[in-house]
Amino acid sequence: MSLIFVVGTGRCGSTMLSKALHTHPEVLSLSEFFASLRNRAFPDGPITGREFWQLLSAPDSHIDAMVRSGLKTAEQRYPYGTGRFREVSGVPAISHMTLPALTDNPDRLYDELAGEVPSWPQRPIGDHYRALFAWLTGRFGRPVLVERSGASLLYVQRLKTMFPEARFVHMFRDGPDCALSMSRHYGFRLMMLPQAAARKAGVPVPGLIKKHLDRVPADFRRFFNDEFTVDSLMAADLPLSDFGAFWSSMIQHGVRELAGTDHLELSYERMLDDPRTELATLASYAGISADPAWLDRVGAGIDASRGGAAQRLGPAEYAELVAACAPGEQALTKQSQTIGKR
Repeated sequence: MSLIFVVGTGRCGSTMLSKALHTHPEVLSLSEFFASLRNRAFPDGPITGREFWQLLSAPDSHIDAMVRSGLKTAEQRYPYGTGRFREVSGVPAISHMTLPALTDNPDRLYDELAGEVPSWPQRPIGDHYRALFAWLTGRFGRPVLVERSGASLLYVQRLKTMFPEARFVHMFRDGPDCALSMSRHYGFRLMMLPQAAARKAGVPVPGLIKKHLDRVPADFRRFFNDEFTVDSLMAADLPLSDFGAFWSSMIQHGVRELAGTDHLELSYERMLDDPRTELATLASYAGISADPAWLDRVGAGIDASRGGAAQRLGPAEYAELVAACAPGEQALTKQSQTIGKR
């Protein structure tokens, strides 16, 4: 099994890339796997197979609340309403996004895993993940596993340490366009709420705890109790420049973590302009065939008009967003000059 991680900020085109790779007969495209597990993805010390299965299958109350509130994102492809599990009682973590991207019958695949994983021996979490990835590649007959999760630049170092054999693809997008897309995405708006709430409470973000919530306006407090609607979330006062600053900080962090690591850089804008060439470059790096029919088919499905959205903002708002994204853009430029691949 060959293991590759596509890392990025999220809203950078990596979902588009996952869908393209899913159509390649040699690739098992694992979508939002680590994002589904959130902060419990990297436990310390060895765990049993039963504990590992609990980690994979335990419902996440926050994600379930999003679905109940009508905040289901495009990545959440479980057949809510017709599948076995219900967001009211809890959907297994890996069933929201990861399993539905692999099969039209995620409940059946869940059952297959439930019959296998709990019997595994006690071992470090990285070895459990390897065993799971190997099982999945064998199950689907695809020897190259490519995992891609949004905002994965935040934990590149963990992936490097846990999987020294893995290769990395860093996909990036124009900063203002990426930040604007984040600002319109339910998941990223929820991620930005603690920062905005802390500012309103007058405390640092790490210091925002329950005892400070009474200092946060009522229209913000509801989000910390999983009480939100589409309208309330989209109306929340979250400045666009905050998303630009968040993008910059994530890019700067990721560039530092990838420094000295052999990896491939993929530009979203170049992918839009010349998908055939960029996909062929990726195929060469991944060690998979660059079949002309596959390149043509995938390339034809990529919408070249999706770039440049931020430039349609008002001049003042755009200038503020560009300034917020400048540190990240500078980090990307420096990285590209170092490795000569951008």
